Amino acid sequence: MKEFLAALVGSIAGGVFALIGSFLASRWQAQHQRSNLLHEARIALYVDLMAECRRQDVRLDSLCGFDEDEPARPRETYRPTVPLAARVELLALPATRVAWEALAEADDRLVWAIDEGGYPRYEGESLSVNMPEVVALRRRVEGLREAVRRDLSRG
Repeated sequence: MKEFLAALVGSIAGGVFALIGSFLASRWQAQHQRSNLLHEARIALYVDLMAECRRQDVRLDSLCGFDEDEPARPRETYRPTVPLAARVELLALPATRVAWEALAEADDRLVWAIDEGGYPRYEGESLSVNMPEVVALRRRVEGLREAVRRDLSRG
């Protein structure tokens, strides 16, 4: 009888340990999967942010007359093709989020300055590269690039 009880207790304990092990393994796997999905989503966001930086560079070059093929269109309100603000808020690490907000504020100040200044006043007029709002936006674009690079290097 003792042998039977020992075998019964052993098999029950083995089954319990197998269930606990299976449960813990599935929890670990789910956590690992969520972590991988978040990492992939963050990388996709950072790729889009770097593309946004490039679009801002092209836009500023156009507004400042560096791109002769593309006429300056300062009154055209620039909007990214991808809704980045919500993705930044949800996925970006703090440094990138702060840099994104600074870039958005600098962009708003440039649009406001252009609207207030009535640019272009005549055909072919460009913004000055030394205009404070242009300088500030270029700095914020570079700040966003650096924040993204730092965040990516941290993993």
